[in-house]
Amino acid sequence: MNSTQNRDEHTVTPDPQASPSLGAELKAARRRIGVTQTQLADLSSVSVRTIRDLELDLTQNPRRETLRLLLDGLRLTGVQRARIEEAAAGPSTRGIPADSLTPPPAVLEPTIGRERDIEALMSLIKFGGHRLIRVVGMAGVGKSRLIQEVAGAMDASAQMPVVWAEPEGEPAGRPADRLQAHVAALLRGDADAEPDRLATAFGSHHILLVVPDATMGPGAEAALRRLLVQCRGLHVLYEAREGSKGGAGTDYPVFPLSAADRSAGPAGRESAVSPALRLMLSRCGSLEREALADSRVMAALAGICRSLDGIPRAIEAAAAWLLLYSPDQLLSLAGRDPFKLATPPGNDTAGLRAVLGASVTSLRPRDADVLRRLAAHALPWTMAQAFASPEQVGDPALGAVHLLCTRGLVRPAGWDAGGTPRFTVLNLVRHLLAESAAPAVPALESRGSLRWQSPAGVESPSYAA
Repeated sequence: MNSTQNRDEHTVTPDPQASPSLGAELKAARRRIGVTQTQLADLSSVSVRTIRDLELDLTQNPRRETLRLLLDGLRLTGVQRARIEEAAAGPSTRGIPADSLTPPPAVLEPTIGRERDIEALMSLIKFGGHRLIRVVGMAGVGKSRLIQEVAGAMDASAQMPVVWAEPEGEPAGRPADRLQAHVAALLRGDADAEPDRLATAFGSHHILLVVPDATMGPGAEAALRRLLVQCRGLHVLYEAREGSKGGAGTDYPVFPLSAADRSAGPAGRESAVSPALRLMLSRCGSLEREALADSRVMAALAGICRSLDGIPRAIEAAAAWLLLYSPDQLLSLAGRDPFKLATPPGNDTAGLRAVLGASVTSLRPRDADVLRRLAAHALPWTMAQAFASPEQVGDPALGAVHLLCTRGLVRPAGWDAGGTPRFTVLNLVRHLLAESAAPAVPALESRGSLRWQSPAGVESPSYAA
């Protein structure tokens, strides 16, 4: 494929002379491959009557799935497929001005441990048919960096044009400024927002709208859903603290980096360390190379990462403390007050303590009881280990654990020898519960809930090297 052809496939400004109807486009495509309407029906699983009505322009707005089946049956790709999708969107499609697509901001530092997340999100956008995707996770877990990487990769590969939404935008002379102003007004929930203008600009083209800020105005998501209905090719990617309660769209949860124990070794052996430790090592500019090759230093750094649950922002803050303390001193402090390390030196903001504390206090009493009981398990647990019997792992139990995961209070912790998923309560959450001196809750076996398997009280785990 030459460069001109590639540019034609991904352009967002339609040819003003290309105005055949959907029926004419479908009929021409069918005749090009030499099949009858009956044969196309066999190839696509679409009825002959539907094909006939479409070709006669008796049906103007085919269902998305019907159109996909027809295009697959016609073996259409690239420009030919885009022309029919454009025709199906109707005559109001005008496209985005060419200078409206400013590249997403470049990622200035390496993104560590998110390779699978980047690949999975790109697959959801390109192949999964998911058009409203929320990147969900706790504060500091790396949601903004992740969607920035995905947007940059999509833009660099020219597989889908990217519109990077700015939180603020004011109308100006350039089309790019006007487009950003309309997007900003929509996300703020302004009463004078003009979604029809955006619908006209986006049309039916495959475009990725990226909203990097987790804060949107009231009604902004509902406005985005309406825009998605009008724009058949639009995809929206944005970040949020929690998943949708209405069920619309797709939630992609992002958890802290794995801090599982691996074989400690020299800093150059990245395959021997966890992703969390890799991130820590990338920020250890204050340590000498000889120190990073010391197994005791590596063990201390790994312990610090575990005490901070692999949360990227917390690990980066802890690395700043290495200018003032040795790794052994920081590990000792992590056992007493990990929140101290999770805040950079000289920064008095509450940070993760406030975020996690708010998540805990917002829980319903029953979910809070479940969290306290699960926190008593010092080691990662499976659902069968956490609950009294397999019969008790029903919808209430599954719902509680799922909620705690989406709130960032519980995280996946790999699998056991039989391949069963394991989970663990964050170490930082254990410390919060210990600080609050929450009394042990009596057993709930009579209500078919969790089994209390550990001594009463919540113990803070030790991470001695």
